[in-house]
Amino acid sequence: MTAAKTVADFDPADPANFAFWTEERLRYADLDPLSHVNNNAIGEFLENGRVGLFRASGGDGGADGNVWWVVRRLEIDFAREILFPGIVRTGTRVAKLGTTSCTIRQGVFVDGECRVTSTTIGVCFDPVGRKSVPIPLEIRGLLASHQP
Repeated sequence: MTAAKTVADFDPADPANFAFWTEERLRYADLDPLSHVNNNAIGEFLENGRVGLFRASGGDGGADGNVWWVVRRLEIDFAREILFPGIVRTGTRVAKLGTTSCTIRQGVFVDGECRVTSTTIGVCFDPVGRKSVPIPLEIRGLLASHQP
């Protein structure tokens, strides 16, 4: 018997694996001394993708202001340099949903070619109680719906 394929089993370097996208125009200010787009700018592309996905899922403070996300872990793999000028597209999707956390996988693409991949563990957080909380069911369903 073959093991069932889990949601986490996908290649983030393949743009076909993403349904949620954000787009950024590269700025001259994004460059490092070698004229590469610097790692700080790439971190912003990834953050904008994650925040966009959470906002689209109702989890950006929510209607009652009690559903927030914090980053517990962030891994970034730089596959190829990104050069100015241009447009970058960041694909973002949930790879795994836990009780209080989710794993987000992302790919940053230039002209359809993957330049960066990332894995982030985000934790659903109560800013008043200063602790992790279960992901609300309605947000869980919306997060899951952003898969291809």
